[in-house]
Amino acid sequence: MSSHEAATKAVVKEFGKIDILVNNSGRSHCSWCLETSMDIYRELIELNYLGTISLTKCVLPHMVKRKQGKIITVTSILGHVSMPVSSAYCASKHALRGFLNSLRIELATYPGIVVSNICPGPVQSNIMKNSLTKDVTTILGHNGDQYRQMVTSRCVWLILISMANDLKEVWIAEQPFLLMLYLCQYMPTWSSWVINKVRKRIENFNNSVGSRTIAALSFVIIFVLVQILYTDDFRIWKKKRD
Repeated sequence: MSSHEAATKAVVKEFGKIDILVNNSGRSHCSWCLETSMDIYRELIELNYLGTISLTKCVLPHMVKRKQGKIITVTSILGHVSMPVSSAYCASKHALRGFLNSLRIELATYPGIVVSNICPGPVQSNIMKNSLTKDVTTILGHNGDQYRQMVTSRCVWLILISMANDLKEVWIAEQPFLLMLYLCQYMPTWSSWVINKVRKRIENFNNSVGSRTIAALSFVIIFVLVQILYTDDFRIWKKKRD
């Protein structure tokens, strides 16, 4: 964060203005809360939350001066929905969404400044491979099966469309993750039942294979959600390619 102010000044000096700021830094983790070091919480809050605030505050005065600009922040659907074995990540994304929504209200007198929350679900990337586990010295080290995760190029395309249309908040995910997000938004009691099913199956998985494989639990979440929601009984949608 110490370099943000200098970097902002360098960009303004070179180009004379800043039209768009894209906040896209972040890191995840995979471990139960009771087993997670406090250093993990500090690390993720520092990077996912405070780092974004720091850079935004450096750039914002230049946009306010010109009365125009776009602040695009890639958050996560886990800024809306909380899942097990990711309490630190969920906390940082919930905090970030709260900051951005508050900032948007404060900037109401500057209609030319757009604050956009981009909330992707699972996307094919290395975020899981680089995820922390119980402490900051250990990473997951692999991406696992990226089945049903959105192709990166499609996610980028949808983000660009969102930017071009000045959308305030966008949810980007494949099914059944998008359906789960809508359930959490509009049917919180029912969605809590589904998430509790996920938690129980993860606990059973952990008990059967041992705590040493806790890093693999994030992938179990994906498969459990697919099993619960993407069955013939629940398949109330069809993809365009179907």
